[in-house]
Amino acid sequence: MKNLFLIVFLFVGLCSWAARPRNRFVRMDTVCHCSVGEFQHVVDSFFYQFQTGASDSLFEWAYLNTGGDGNTSEGGKDAVRLHYTTATYDPKTRTGDQALDIYVLGSKMFPDRHLITVSNGGRMDLTYSGALLDDANIIFKIDSVAPTITRVKYEFNIVFGGFVAMFISDKTWHGAMRWRIEQLLKNFVECAETGTVKQH
Repeated sequence: MKNLFLIVFLFVGLCSWAARPRNRFVRMDTVCHCSVGEFQHVVDSFFYQFQTGASDSLFEWAYLNTGGDGNTSEGGKDAVRLHYTTATYDPKTRTGDQALDIYVLGSKMFPDRHLITVSNGGRMDLTYSGALLDDANIIFKIDSVAPTITRVKYEFNIVFGGFVAMFISDKTWHGAMRWRIEQLLKNFVECAETGTVKQH
């Protein structure tokens, strides 16, 4: 009887892990007090710095206020962490290749992986060398409301690989990832409006 209970418990647990969604997204809609050109300049700067591996520069503005808390458990801010190592960039095709190590729940689960990025205007598509990601993109739709007022629709879409999705619970998605993606857009708006991003 104990063995039957254990088998049922394991089966239910595996089914709930396997049922975790692979598609995750963040969609935001905001108004920025700047021109379309000023906001597009911020997007272009982010895409270029991201694709060329200028992570030090990004931590000074785009990634500001997204620091972790050292908590690598499920739901902790550092449950999923990326460590970028090297990058190459082709300015003609606007294609970047970044090597990175991926830590999940404190362990380096995916060392020396490659993230291929292609940017075009308000969109950057990301593909991955392994089974971690099936697809990802960042999309900015920018419309002028007035000469110094711009409406921004922001989308971040990601499709995790089936195996990895089992480790990304709702708690981990919200605790370690979603809030950072939302903060990124807030930093873009602040940079476009003021020319800088302050530590909050």
